[in-house]
Order: sequence, then C-alpha cells, then structure tokens
Amino acid sequence: MRIALPLVAFAAIATALPAFAEEEAPQLYEQVYLTKDQALKIALPAGDPVTTRTYAPRAEERKRIERRLGRKIEDDSFTVYQSASGGKPSGYAMILDEQGKYYPMTFVVGIKPDGSVRDVAVMVYRERRGDAVKRRRFLNQFLGKTSDDALMVNRDVVHLTGATVSSWSIAAGVKKAVVIIDELKASR
Repeated sequence: MRIALPLVAFAAIATALPAFAEEEAPQLYEQVYLTKDQALKIALPAGDPVTTRTYAPRAEERKRIERRLGRKIEDDSFTVYQSASGGKPSGYAMILDEQGKYYPMTFVVGIKPDGSVRDVAVMVYRERRGDAVKRRRFLNQFLGKTSDDALMVNRDVVHLTGATVSSWSIAAGVKKAVVIIDELKASR
C-alpha cells in the first residue's frame, strides 16, 4: 500500500503533464506594418540604387556562420539587398523571418558598409501579444551594433516585459544579419 499510493499519484501527474506541455498555438493575428519597399527605404540610404543578390554560403562559410551564431541555420541561401553610391556599397539589408512564441515575425535589418546596424524595423507581426518589439525604444538598442557584439537578451539587449520571446527572436535575427553580411563581404 505504501508503494502503490505514490505510484498512483505519479501516474496521474504523468498523464496530465502532456496536456500542459502541449500548449496550442492561438489563432494567427497578422499585423502588417511595412511593405518590402517601405522596409528597404528605412534600411538603406535614400536615393541610392538597390540591387538584389542571393548569397549561398559555401560549406566552410556556413560552418563559420553557425559557429559565430552558436546555432544551426536552416536556409541554404539568403537574399541580400545592396545599395551603392559612386560604385561602392552604401548599405546592405536583409529581410528575415524569426520564430516568435507561436508564429514567425518578419523584419528588416539595415547594415552600413562598416558592418554596423543602420536600422531595424518590424514588417509583419503575427501574434496578439509581444508586438511592442516594433517600437523604437526597443529597436534603437541595435543601432551601431556589429557582429562583434553579443546581441543577446540580458547581455547587451534589454527585453520587453510581455514580449520576452519576441525580444530574443529580434536579437537573434539581427545577429544573424550582421554575421551573414560580414561573411558575404569577406567572401569577395
């Protein structure tokens, strides 16, 4: 009897846990803040012509990117928007989708020729909560950051209460963009 009661209690708890662990995703709530053209105007210098290029990192570049990010990258290639002035690059931009709590969020990262972040703007947010990451107060933390910065919540990025997962996702995406642009420039 002494052993049976704890086993029954354990079995009851163990069968109830999956119901708590498998939280169902809420209904998609898509909020579009910027089109691609609007986002690129924010991310790149005004008036400079923009070209689109696909960067498919070679195996050794991919390993370097993953090592620098501390995580695997799923994409085989990346679309990079580049502006130029006087025959020289005047800026780079990447439009990224990073996973939020339930759904991906889409945002643009603008990068200066020196590799520092020019601007970040949320384009599409797909959840009811956490969209405070679109505010300048949060996004301004990334301005001037480079691939040498940690770009991690609780290190050099302050998360927003109620948008913790979104804060981590934006930080991870900005880091991904600066590292990829850094590798792209080194591959020339």
